[in-house]
Amino acid sequence: MKFTKFIALIAAAATLFAGCEPTPQEDPVSAVAKLSVVKNVLEVNTPIEFIVEDEAGNDVTALATIYDKNIFEEVSNPFTPTADGKYKFYAVYGDAITNDVDVIVTPTVPALPEDAKPESTEFNHRILLVDHTGNECGYCPKMMTALKQVAETGDYHSKYYEAMAHTYKQSDPASSSAAFAVSGHYGITNYPTLTYNFYHTTTSSYNAEHIMSQIDALWKEYAEVSVAASTSLATKSVVVNTEIKAALTAEYSINAWLLEDGIEAKQTNATADWMNIHDNAIRNVATTEPLSGYELGTIEAGKSVEQVLNLDIVSTSWNRDNFKVMLIVSKKNAKGKYDVANVAICPLNQSISYDYK
Repeated sequence: MKFTKFIALIAAAATLFAGCEPTPQEDPVSAVAKLSVVKNVLEVNTPIEFIVEDEAGNDVTALATIYDKNIFEEVSNPFTPTADGKYKFYAVYGDAITNDVDVIVTPTVPALPEDAKPESTEFNHRILLVDHTGNECGYCPKMMTALKQVAETGDYHSKYYEAMAHTYKQSDPASSSAAFAVSGHYGITNYPTLTYNFYHTTTSSYNAEHIMSQIDALWKEYAEVSVAASTSLATKSVVVNTEIKAALTAEYSINAWLLEDGIEAKQTNATADWMNIHDNAIRNVATTEPLSGYELGTIEAGKSVEQVLNLDIVSTSWNRDNFKVMLIVSKKNAKGKYDVANVAICPLNQSISYDYK
């Protein structure tokens, strides 16, 4: 294309020197163009509809050419994918090359469970605990012991769900890039560190009673929001269909974390065999920036909003039989930040309903 335009430029210059005006350029020229899609998560054999706009916001789709960036081949508009996976597209409009757009194509989006209490907004509440740890961390068994004591005390385990960010060393079999992104959000430098929701951190607290006091300070009798979900295993990802229902009118967001249980790795300074089996390890996150996930806008009390999420299975060493999905719903606070409002766990290829009282 560039070579052709160079030849055309020479020809135009020759014409000019010959005393004739150059032929006006017929192709559109734009310094900036933007590509978008009508829907970025859809099922196999469902057409993907592309929209191209010039820098003034005019629809120039008919004048643009769409390309599949994975294979650098032109595709039609609309384009119908016949295999699931993550697709990446860009468009060319005149001299402009657009931004890339990712589209997740799933075998099927799992159906959501029916709301058993459509008139109710009385939800149970759980907070998010993240243990920033590692199998070669010498002090981490102290935190593991403390968390086990908390989980076995009264009904405390009904007040939270925990995830393990194995970020002490990259060689940890339970580690992942997503885990490092999570620990990076909290600015973790000391191990072990236990964090509560998105903005509460306790460094090296091995005291079970202290952990329970932190849980008590954040836990609420009634949650402001709840989530129903269904999950299904695709070829290279886990598809998560969610519906978020509010008890309080506010701005909410949703994220999903892929967790894996039963990872065998010898724990330094382990005091019991169970410490060598690592559960709830963070394998991937639907979106790490921002960590709070996809903004859903304002949801009025008693109303609900649906959102489909996708979790890539990055490594073949991950055990799909031991996957589960953590759903994190966040609410925008007075400082304009999203903090955790409620947490749920959905097993793979299963559904969960709203967690009513």
